[in-house]
Parts: sequence; C-alpha cells; structure tokens
Amino acid sequence: MRTNTIVVSINYSGMQLPIVKNEFGDDCTPLKPIVDLLGIQWERQRKRINESAHLSKFLGVCTVRMYCASGQKREKTCILLSRVAAFIMSINPDRVRANGNVDAADFLEEKLKEWADALHDYEELGVAFNMAHSRNQEAAGRQFMRVAKLLKIKSQLPELSERRLMDSMITKAADGLGIAYQPDLLDTQD
Repeated sequence: MRTNTIVVSINYSGMQLPIVKNEFGDDCTPLKPIVDLLGIQWERQRKRINESAHLSKFLGVCTVRMYCASGQKREKTCILLSRVAAFIMSINPDRVRANGNVDAADFLEEKLKEWADALHDYEELGVAFNMAHSRNQEAAGRQFMRVAKLLKIKSQLPELSERRLMDSMITKAADGLGIAYQPDLLDTQD
C-alpha cells in the first residue's frame, strides 16, 4: 500500500529543492540534485564534504530518510538550506564547463558574481538588496542607492545639526522603500 506524502519544495535560484527537517528541526535539502544540476561527480562531492570535518560541520551535513519517486524511503545526504549558496560557491565554474555543462557554468559564474556583490554591499553598507525581489526594480534600486549615499554622507558630517538634518532626508528615502530608519541614539541626544 502506497501512502500519500506531502513534499515541500522551494525555488532556489531557478532550482526546485525539496525541503526536509533534520533531527534538530532545521530546514535541509538533498545535495545530490544540486550536484547533478551542475553536472559534477556526485561521489567526489559526497566524499569531499564527508571527509572534511570543517565542510561537514559548516554545511550541516546530515542523512535524512526521504521518499523517492518509487515510493520507498531512502537515506539522502543533505545540507542546511541556509548553506546551499556556500556549497555552490565552493564549486569551480571551469570544472563544470570542462565536464560539458556550459549553461550550468555560466549560471554558476553569474551567481558567484551576484553573491560576491551582495556580500560586499553587506560588509560595506551594512545591508544588501536583491533587486529581483522588488516589484519596481528600477525605482527601488535608485531609492536604495540614494539611502546608501545619504548614509555615507551623514557618516562624514562633523556637526550634530548636519547629521540630524541628514536623518530626516534618510528617513524619507527609507520610507519609500518600506524600511524603518532609526537615527543614531547619540545624534538624538542634546
């Protein structure tokens, strides 16, 4: 007798990833479909992440029993959903291209650039903004850049009165993005 099961999956950068919970209740996803999509050798990747204590711990490698297409439960090597990007960033696009998967290599190169830029923005500005998630990408992008520039200008102003004036401009610009801007507490005190 075959039982009905509910499979939860998400669209992650164009990939449909099934989501399962590990023994701690964390969201995980099987690694093999990601590896297959990139056209790299599954056994080599499985061995690499299992033999490296650092990678295994960092990626949250675990084994989860999941239903397969045949309706049977099988053990699957999974990683934390929050670490999928980290795993993908560890793959060399040249190796993917050498295996004949040019489209996946191009996708991988674009993702690596996008994520590197986002990480840079996060470290430099304290926030990263994914334009693809905005309804009005161009307007939101311009507004975001305006907020970022205003924050940078404010940080260079020596006078408290100038910083307070800048706070009102930043608040208006941030409101346009639906972001609640909180002025520095030191700037609000006399």
